[in-house]
Amino acid sequence: MKKREKNRKSFKLNLQISQRVSAIFKNRKLKRGSIASSITAAIIISFVLLNVAVSALSAKFPLSWDLTDSKIFTLTDQSRNFIQSLEKEVEIDLLNDEKTFSESNEYFKQANTVLKQYEKFSPKIKINYIDVEKNPSYLQNNYQNEKLDTNSIVVKCQEKYKVISINDIFDVSYNYYGRSGITASKAEQELTSAIIYVTSENQPIISVLKGYGEQDYSAFANLLKKNNYNVVEVSMLTENIPEDSSCILFFGPERDLDKTGVEKIENHLNSNNTDLIFFANPKLKSCPNIDTLLAKYDVKIGAGLIFETDNKKLTTNMTLFEAVNEYVDSKYTENLKSAGTPVLVPICRPIEILNANENASTLLQYSETSGIVPTDAAKDFDFKAHISGPIPSCVVSSRGENADSQGNKPSRVLLLGSYLALAEDYLSATSLNNSQYFVNAINVLVNRENTGIIIESKSLKSNELGINSNQANLIGFIVTLILPLSILSIGIIVFIKRKNK
Repeated sequence: MKKREKNRKSFKLNLQISQRVSAIFKNRKLKRGSIASSITAAIIISFVLLNVAVSALSAKFPLSWDLTDSKIFTLTDQSRNFIQSLEKEVEIDLLNDEKTFSESNEYFKQANTVLKQYEKFSPKIKINYIDVEKNPSYLQNNYQNEKLDTNSIVVKCQEKYKVISINDIFDVSYNYYGRSGITASKAEQELTSAIIYVTSENQPIISVLKGYGEQDYSAFANLLKKNNYNVVEVSMLTENIPEDSSCILFFGPERDLDKTGVEKIENHLNSNNTDLIFFANPKLKSCPNIDTLLAKYDVKIGAGLIFETDNKKLTTNMTLFEAVNEYVDSKYTENLKSAGTPVLVPICRPIEILNANENASTLLQYSETSGIVPTDAAKDFDFKAHISGPIPSCVVSSRGENADSQGNKPSRVLLLGSYLALAEDYLSATSLNNSQYFVNAINVLVNRENTGIIIESKSLKSNELGINSNQANLIGFIVTLILPLSILSIGIIVFIKRKNK
């Protein structure tokens, strides 16, 4: 009996406890408080998971947005498409640790951002940051014949490599007082061209003829090299033109060819079916041997200089001889990424097509408002009365229309009325298409397969959108700490207010 009474009391007590607990959970305030707490916790967990997910994805995929005018932090479609189609493994060694390199200044930060894009867009590319102070054996055991310094970049594929110095990845200009300043980034230009070089099986050879007072072609040669051409010099006095040349380049000679020079050029063009690129010197007057050579392709360098009377086509009001040209042959513009950007051909001789040659085509021309001023024009020469445009400034012509029985294409000549169009200032100007157009023209001329890859500098103007490291840290601090804490605080306040209702 006592045991039964004891069990009855215990059951009654448990029932009372159960009823009290049930009453507590039925309390409306607690219900609301629990829901608010759950929502707050869910939001906080969501933001934490979102931050973790974005951080993980950004390490593998390009999730950032480049809001700068010239997309200085983003790879062009040409580079992106090329590296995504890579079949060979490529390694890029930057001789510094990433933190030190990217935090040196805003320009290095931009270069590092571009560098990281290569690894994100291509699984075939691996980037290594090598601190040479902690790893001195790298300099001792590798590339002993190369000059490697801190911040040098080595792009390598199997046994082939190319070294890029830090000075190579920026364009530097000097003002009137001799002070220097960085004006453009060549990071993508250098890196893509290096990858093309180390992964290519061969390079088209361009032989530059020397011996007749040719002009400085170094800026154009550097551009060709960056686009994977092998540029070699040939002394016409002592050497023959290499048989494996894809084309030969005559860059602004001051003197006429001699008979030996004409014979060497003709023999090479006839036996190898290669092309001649002739950039004329406006100062060259009497040149009968050159005229004879060009006449076989039904083209001629005309007398006088072309002038332009339309102010909208002139680059300055100080002269009528520096004007942008019009594109004519669409075959030489279809691979341009910015066909609306003009080409400037200053102080230019007119180019004539002889005998109505159907195999000749005008590539560039001065407009309908242009004319030709004779070399012996009087001071009171009436420009308006001598308008005769449009006038060709660049043409291409061949000796035959079709390939021969062996499948060899006919030899051609690309003739430009002024080598000055290839001056460094015009090639590096992002407002002009000179660098892209003339590289593309040579690509088309030599039937190069990857004609779509044309690398240019990117302007680093002061009005570009950019942030320094302090601003970046502040934004990161706000997004990762302040914003979540603000949400947590709001949740706590809502919870307390509802609990006290």
